[in-house]
Amino acid sequence: MLLDRLNYYMRSTWLVAVTSGACVILVSERGDVIEHPTSHASQWSALMQRLSAPLSGTEVGELAALIPDLDERLWDLLVDGGYVASSQDRDTLVELQKSVFQNNQGFHLTAVDPVCGHLILACTGSIVSGLMAPTILSLCFSRFQRRFDVVLTESAQRFVTRDLLESYGIRTWTDAFERREQINVPHVQLGRSADCILVMPATANSLNRIATAACTDLLSTTVAASKAPVVLVPAMNEAMWSNRAVQRNVQQLRDDGMYVIEPTLIFGAVDLATGGDAMYGGHGTLWGGPRSLIHALSAIIRSAGAARTE
Repeated sequence: MLLDRLNYYMRSTWLVAVTSGACVILVSERGDVIEHPTSHASQWSALMQRLSAPLSGTEVGELAALIPDLDERLWDLLVDGGYVASSQDRDTLVELQKSVFQNNQGFHLTAVDPVCGHLILACTGSIVSGLMAPTILSLCFSRFQRRFDVVLTESAQRFVTRDLLESYGIRTWTDAFERREQINVPHVQLGRSADCILVMPATANSLNRIATAACTDLLSTTVAASKAPVVLVPAMNEAMWSNRAVQRNVQQLRDDGMYVIEPTLIFGAVDLATGGDAMYGGHGTLWGGPRSLIHALSAIIRSAGAARTE
């Protein structure tokens, strides 16, 4: 692949990158979508991870050489379409990266025509779960889905409470054996009726439970009992995300037909006050906010529907 070695490149701070076993889906700030068939999802994932910070043209070329289906035409499309930012001045991209802290889009309160029939959103035991309320409320306000359920794992309840969500009228589940509103076996009935299951944020632990069909809690049991597309949004520090065992689980999930929203930089919870290293997580680091999540879920649901009809 030919590219300008004098330039620096970085993924757009608004970009949402989704990988599966069969394709990579890239969603721009405007909601434009590139769906590219690939059997090299792990290499695309590595490229997206590295492009969270500015890279030289030489560095990008070395990474791109590991992706046989990333040719010059596609790369030009990514740059020209704003999916990847470029500049001869590295500091320009560094400032763009920093700008997300001042331009965070926490809420998206614009109604849209429903895209999803029944959406199940599961929060797991990441501190990012404590940031999920604006996204959950935005999904409700936007009417993205006709029916909405939230699942909180046991550890997620350390960061977000059932009382908060149900005060807004959002049906919330915490117990695999709970019975309510004529639902007697939650994982069977929720799994059967779901049109999309979104796990956000997804910890390394939850990814492992889902990858192995552990069926030890309501989340992993519901996923195992459902034929709906499953969208996973990992959130963890860089060392954990790069861990080989975690990456094996993520690749297994892709191979099983699930969709992974590739994490990128977000402030590190432990070191926020002291200015420590960044971590990875969130849909486009949460900077694009609920609007970028809605764009991404819409693209995934379309892609999953097209795959089922082929």
